Amino acid sequence: MRDSIFKKEKHSNDDIKIIFTKNIPPEQIQDLFLAVGWQYRNRNDIKILLNRSLIVTSAWYEDLLIGLARANSDGLYSATIWDVAVNPKFQNKGIGRLILQTMLTKLDDYGIPLITLYTHWQKKDFYSKLGFEIFSKKIKETYRHS
Repeated sequence: MRDSIFKKEKHSNDDIKIIFTKNIPPEQIQDLFLAVGWQYRNRNDIKILLNRSLIVTSAWYEDLLIGLARANSDGLYSATIWDVAVNPKFQNKGIGRLILQTMLTKLDDYGIPLITLYTHWQKKDFYSKLGFEIFSKKIKETYRHS
């Protein structure tokens, strides 16, 4: 029923609340992640990743979680933003930008000078508009996944 409401209504950013909290029901985060096409994550793992994050910024329309980003940090020199997601029904309305601008302001308040994130190449222009630079020519990414 809620899906049909979303198709008929138009939402403005005035209807959206941005909140800093780690107290988000894992089911809502799981639903958001699945809506954007990400893999299933165990709900207990979601609780752990929230609690271990320095900042969790979420966007809400009424009681529905529609967007999220979180940051891990050493609290002094660097932070990395993870899990930037906006429900597809709310994309292209400035909500992702609003979430990230709010988070970046909070990270600036901490005085953290280096902020990084990982993204798909297709999204690079979105992040460039927020002040992120692409370093693919200077730094080669390495990772270990177990």
